Amino acid sequence: MLSSAERGCPKGCRCEGKMIYCESQKLQEIPSSISAGCLGLSLRYNSLQKLKYNQFKGLNQLTWLYLDHNHIGSIDENAFNGIRRLKELILSSNRIAFFLNNTFRPVTNLRNLDLSYNQLHSLGAEQFRGLRKLLSLHLRSNSLRTIPVRIFQDCRNLELLDLGYNRIRSLARNVFAGMIRLKELHLEHNQFSKLNLALFPRLVSLQNLYLQWNKISVIGQTMSWTWSSLQRLDLSGNEIEAFSGPSVFQCVPNLQRLNLDSNKLTFIGQEILDSWISLNDISLAGNIWECSRNICSLVNWLKSFKGLRENTIICASPKELQGVNVIDAVKNYSICGKSTTERFDMPQAPPKPTFKPKVIRPKHDSQPPLPPTTGAPEASSRPEQSTEQISFHKIIAGSVALFLSVLVILLVIYVSWKRYPASMKQLQQRSLMRRHRKKKRQSLKQMTPTTQEFYVDYKPTNSETSEMLLNGTGPCTYSKGGSRECEVGTTLIVLN
Repeated sequence: MLSSAERGCPKGCRCEGKMIYCESQKLQEIPSSISAGCLGLSLRYNSLQKLKYNQFKGLNQLTWLYLDHNHIGSIDENAFNGIRRLKELILSSNRIAFFLNNTFRPVTNLRNLDLSYNQLHSLGAEQFRGLRKLLSLHLRSNSLRTIPVRIFQDCRNLELLDLGYNRIRSLARNVFAGMIRLKELHLEHNQFSKLNLALFPRLVSLQNLYLQWNKISVIGQTMSWTWSSLQRLDLSGNEIEAFSGPSVFQCVPNLQRLNLDSNKLTFIGQEILDSWISLNDISLAGNIWECSRNICSLVNWLKSFKGLRENTIICASPKELQGVNVIDAVKNYSICGKSTTERFDMPQAPPKPTFKPKVIRPKHDSQPPLPPTTGAPEASSRPEQSTEQISFHKIIAGSVALFLSVLVILLVIYVSWKRYPASMKQLQQRSLMRRHRKKKRQSLKQMTPTTQEFYVDYKPTNSETSEMLLNGTGPCTYSKGGSRECEVGTTLIVLN
């Protein structure tokens, strides 16, 4: 015996108990042989074009209905009569251009309603009236330009609202009235040009707000209230240049994740940074950061920030610092130093040294220092700074080169002494022999004094001459030295 559910399984469909799957069958009409006890019906990926009056009559046990990826263009106002227990209705990826106000009145027990990827241009003022149990509503990727005031007033239990990828330019203040339990709101890829946080004062439970890829250039807050529930705010891909004041983020004291990627920020003031007291995740890449003194407050804040952050924060100006990481630029070029100007005239950035020397500049007491101007920096101080930096780098490079050369010579001597000890001993012996030879030569020179020759004229008398000739003796004078000489008449006697 077959059950009633099995007897009611349409041809070509797959039935699992009370669940019927008629998918990808190119159906143009809904099968009529569906069992009355069916709990779930999937008609995805078919060729349905419209839903008729009382289309699902008799399926009073149905809890979920999937009609996505068809060609549905029109829906009768009473198409969903008789399925009051329906909790999930998927109508995405069809050709629906509008809904009548009473279309969803018969299905007041809906929890999930998906109308995304259709051709909706507008919504009726009472489109979602009576859907008090609705938890998620998807209107993504339509052509909506406006949202009626108080359209979600009956959706008091709604937790997720997706209005992304539409053409919405502005929102009225009372659009979100009654949505006291909404936790996640998607407004990305629309056409907002301004953002006023005063639009969301009644979203007391909202935790995640997505506003990326709009055209927002100004963010303001015109109402003094505290939005304590908001934890994540995504503003990436906009045209934000500045914030209207510190009160913008003072109303969100528990904000934890902030995304400001791909905007037009050049700097962020200290007052805004002081209001980011609870952030643990920040993204600031893709902006046009100006690496001047104005960036110092942001760099100091990032250095003390202990949460997650994007490291690819690149300088967009001045021209000589384009493409350099902001933190590296501040560190290597002393942008935040006391005597550093806001711009640089060096045509090419010097290579980053292995260590950063501390430049001590002389103080001129004769002329008091001039206060820095807000306009262009002084041109006269630039060449002095550049020449001082270049000359100091040359001195450092020369001293390092000399030190390295001395180390190389000592290393060569040490290696040769270790590897060739015999040759070193020979060199030492030769040097000692040379020293001994030098000492011997010096001692010989000192032992042989220069001899002085004295020639003494001697004129003897006649008697003395005869005695000397007869006896061979006679007086003579001589000088002390290595040899003795005396001259008598014409006879020279040498005495040794």
